[in-house]
Amino acid sequence: MASLLLGAISGMAFFPAHCWLLAPPAIGLWFALVVGQQWRRAALMGYAYGIGFNAVAIHWAAVLGWAVLLVFVAWLAIWQALTAVAIALTKRWGIALGVGAACWMAGEWLCARWPFGGFGWTRLGYAMVDTPIDGLFPLISVGGLSLICVGVAALLAMVITWASTWRRQPLALRLALLISLALLVVLALVFSAIGRSYQPSVDQRQIRVAVIQGNVPGKGIDALGPRYTVERNHLAQTIILAAEVATGRQPRPDFVVWPENSTATDPSSDPVTTALINQAVDIIGVPILVGAIVDGPGDGQRQTVGLWWGTDHQVTARYAKRNLVPFGEWVPFKDALVKIIPVLAKTGATSVPGTTIGVLDVTVDDQRLRIGDLICFEVSYDQTVDQIILGDDLVGGAQIVALQTSNAMFTGSDQMIQQDAITRARAMETRRDILIATTNSLAGLVDAQGQVVDQASLETADDLVFTVHTSSAVTPAVAGRSWFDLLGVVAPLLAAGLSVIIKRRRHSD
Repeated sequence: MASLLLGAISGMAFFPAHCWLLAPPAIGLWFALVVGQQWRRAALMGYAYGIGFNAVAIHWAAVLGWAVLLVFVAWLAIWQALTAVAIALTKRWGIALGVGAACWMAGEWLCARWPFGGFGWTRLGYAMVDTPIDGLFPLISVGGLSLICVGVAALLAMVITWASTWRRQPLALRLALLISLALLVVLALVFSAIGRSYQPSVDQRQIRVAVIQGNVPGKGIDALGPRYTVERNHLAQTIILAAEVATGRQPRPDFVVWPENSTATDPSSDPVTTALINQAVDIIGVPILVGAIVDGPGDGQRQTVGLWWGTDHQVTARYAKRNLVPFGEWVPFKDALVKIIPVLAKTGATSVPGTTIGVLDVTVDDQRLRIGDLICFEVSYDQTVDQIILGDDLVGGAQIVALQTSNAMFTGSDQMIQQDAITRARAMETRRDILIATTNSLAGLVDAQGQVVDQASLETADDLVFTVHTSSAVTPAVAGRSWFDLLGVVAPLLAAGLSVIIKRRRHSD
């Protein structure tokens, strides 16, 4: 019960509760409880902690059905169970807490990648937005901030473990612990202040972009409403934007971004959808980056894509979403699970991931422009974000970044607010402005400092126009992410090794 409660308290670190100060002591106390336990009991304590942590952090998944939430939470809690087993098997407190911190970090890394493509939504670093240490994002990445949080937790666990025998511990060891804890906090605050002032140079070129939030009538799985509703809503808001441009209320954009799922049918095969998009392009007079659901590549399959729809009605660039949400966009072991959880049948055709990085090489005002396209949950995936910033041998890195998302399924839940916080973390981490187009939730612009410049209200239709600078800069966080991830595991293990050396010296004196 204590582990379950501590997990729930830790889960409150995430938005909208954002009780981030509770996470390190709650994790630290849980570490202290697990030390010295038999591994089977530790596994149960870890699993209970994981149930509480994930149930609170992602309770919004209940929109898909309580059974889906239970499956999701039960799967994610395995990582905390493994961390607890590692602590218990190590046995000795100094080594155990270092190993525990390392395993937590390794668990975050693996959970974001495996199984089923991973789900890294509950990384502690995302809870550090709007905290005194969020200036560290462009310097040490999301993983680095997770390490600081769990590192403080491990040091607090040592203090808790020693509470009854504090005075009997060697003075040097007590001082080392207190100095380590104070130094970690002070260095984090100092470098956070440095990081806030860090801003890579931007290009002189400016791009004016309009984002459309067309709104949808429903909630949950049926949020998009009757056929062609979502397409017509985004057409209608684009017509309003064109009227605002014609009357001088809005500046003329260089291009427009429609959100993910702004079409519910494949425009390449459905003439009505094609006609609606063509009409929108003709009225606004500039290309539209359309978020569409398309059929294929095989029978009974589909893809979520961003389509660069030109004023000549031709699609000249395309990106297919690569990071698909398990149990949302596709269902592992679907044939078996649908019999147990019938609501999963409503996911429809199986989504298939794309294979190319999300950089659209397009032409705007007769000049080449590289647009980084993230689609919904992809904003939480390190590799996907890094690849659009760095580019590849065929296409250079993105000069501007757009996020196309449809949170309509989660209307009324905390998912939208959490994704907004993750987007802000990514903006700080990459030091890039991020343009956000959504169906009905918080379309707008997050600037390179992670601040919301302007934002549409929830469950409304709106259009916003922003001017952003292009940039090709790469932050230390993006360039060195693999090293920071490695450090997140190695540093706690080194600390554990140091504790062994100190303990051996104490016994030899």
